[in-house]
Amino acid sequence: MTKTNYSLIAIAIFSIFNMGCSNAQKIEKEVLEASKNWIANFNNGNTTEVSNAYTEDAIMVAKPFGSFEGREAISEFWTPFIKSGASNLKYTNTRVKVLNPTKAIISSDWSMNVGEGIITNETWVKINGTWKLQHDHFEVKKQFNKNNMDKKETYVLVHAAWLGGWQWENVSKTLKENGHKVLTPDLPGHGSDKTAPENITMDDYVKTLTDILDKQDAPVILVGHSFNGITISRVAELRPNKVKKLVYLTAFLLPSEGSFFKAVQGVQNSIAVENFHLSDDNTCAVITENEIQNAFAHDIPKEAFDKAKPYIVAEPAKPLMYELQISDENFGKIPKYYIECTEDKAIPIEVQRAMYKGKTEKSYSLNSSHTPNFSQPENLADILLEISNEK
Repeated sequence: MTKTNYSLIAIAIFSIFNMGCSNAQKIEKEVLEASKNWIANFNNGNTTEVSNAYTEDAIMVAKPFGSFEGREAISEFWTPFIKSGASNLKYTNTRVKVLNPTKAIISSDWSMNVGEGIITNETWVKINGTWKLQHDHFEVKKQFNKNNMDKKETYVLVHAAWLGGWQWENVSKTLKENGHKVLTPDLPGHGSDKTAPENITMDDYVKTLTDILDKQDAPVILVGHSFNGITISRVAELRPNKVKKLVYLTAFLLPSEGSFFKAVQGVQNSIAVENFHLSDDNTCAVITENEIQNAFAHDIPKEAFDKAKPYIVAEPAKPLMYELQISDENFGKIPKYYIECTEDKAIPIEVQRAMYKGKTEKSYSLNSSHTPNFSQPENLADILLEISNEK
């Protein structure tokens, strides 16, 4: 081979090498720019863009908090965390490993106002011309403000008669966005639970909730709506060390041996009571159909109520007959809060006030129908957040 041929080969190899280096540098620059934009959105509190930077099937491993699969789960982690005040995120000692033209991995040290740690695997992939996060593995090595990261309550929201856990959707959303854990169980015969109403007793309601409380590491804020104020009172009696606070949302706050049927005897100006009746076989309670919205949700549009109406169920009758058993030693020691609804046509305001007067740490008022969870979910959530901060 001639000297000239060797020179041509060397030039070709050098050109290919330079081309490869140039492409790798271009990819590295693009990925660092995508990461920089993500950091900027984080520091600006733009939670939507922070979440949208992930692929739909992204996996995030956040030590010591756990693993989160999918964009929605990752969003539920980042949104309350950012809203709690986390900011000033910075990357240092950043390294980029380009795997191919559409995939690269960042590793780095990180710090922010609440802590510092390391990123071991921040995998970016290029999809339709846009760089997205596919894997995000990081670890918290030090927390500067531990209370800010760990102060989270668990709310157990218990629905009203005839409804289900679905009634709390918009309230739950706000509580979660503020960093709290929210459980919205369906009691037997409601929501997704299809137990026949004739087989349901108050013991079944109570067991559903005590089973949930027994699985919690710390006491919860237990919220009961309407009839199920009675239910949460009984649950608190049986699990006083599992309940941090009791919240009654235009609910029955009754003394020992009180019952729904006793409480509504003689109540005036209640559209719900006036239109209440038992089924022919006495297994269910219903409200006259054309008065349901007027009784419970007159302050929401008819179109919205009509969408919810198919999920309304007949209420099992036996729990309504239950006579409450509570004691000062157990139930009595738990702080109680009442949220009254001044425009309630099911439990009139004077009845609400007679039930909670002298029995609560504090009361709150909403200019609402019986279902502020539908008509004023953000205002209701704000009160629940305020209650969590009450000493």
